[in-house]
Amino acid sequence: MRKVIDKIIEILCTVIMGYMVLAVCWQVITRFILKNPSTLTEEILRYLLVWTTMVGGAYAYGRRKHLSINMLTKKLPHKQQKMLDIIIQVIVIVFAVVVMIMGGFHLVGTTSNQISAALHLPMPYVYASIPVGGILIIFYSLIFIMEDIKEMSGKAAEPAAAEQK
Repeated sequence: MRKVIDKIIEILCTVIMGYMVLAVCWQVITRFILKNPSTLTEEILRYLLVWTTMVGGAYAYGRRKHLSINMLTKKLPHKQQKMLDIIIQVIVIVFAVVVMIMGGFHLVGTTSNQISAALHLPMPYVYASIPVGGILIIFYSLIFIMEDIKEMSGKAAEPAAAEQK
């Protein structure tokens, strides 16, 4: 399941980033060569950047490529490192539920009657990226918790192999 979600996110972010490059090139052409900047591409780019940030941020979190300070954690014994990681994942889940999912759905509901200026796109489509990102972060956090529990119960004798992932 994780590999499928990862692949979908990779493809989605790659397509969005590719489209963003083309849209920026078009924006430069319309602004500096045609002297008539496109308002559509500017708005499209803004909204695609929001989606890429939320989905790509969750993907980076799922690959453990996010920013973290672990110098104190590394000094703990392996089992305590895993316990601390589980506690941190629970805190992340609480944050994702309260701020990203509940707050995101509130924002989607608040903007339900709004449309964007240039594209006439319903704004809930833009703000839906927040709860989607939160759901993905929870998905990855639950995977991390299961991996930590599995490692603590059966593979605690192999901490060096686990750290090389």
